[in-house]
Amino acid sequence: MIKRVILIIAIILIAGSVTAEEKKISPPEEQADMQQAMQMMGPMMDSMMGSMMESMFDTVFKVMAKPESAERLATFTKNYYDALISKGFSKEEALKIVVNMGIPSMSGMK
Repeated sequence: MIKRVILIIAIILIAGSVTAEEKKISPPEEQADMQQAMQMMGPMMDSMMGSMMESMFDTVFKVMAKPESAERLATFTKNYYDALISKGFSKEEALKIVVNMGIPSMSGMK
């Protein structure tokens, strides 16, 4: 999908530069042509990005719906809670930290 988008963009850019050379277009006209091409590609890019995001979320939800995923999450949460207590947090503090963390996600990892 991404390769197709890159290929389409490359074709448009190459076609635009060849056309500009053939017509002897001035830089402002060339820029206007490029902006017009980008505006025409906008809806297509939106659609492709939407499809990619929908596919990604569908995959994530399928994985999260599996019982073994919940088992892994419960194991992680219990281990995290125990580790907080072993580092000196009280049971109440550890519970608050775990509750506030919610479901771990990749966005929190660097």
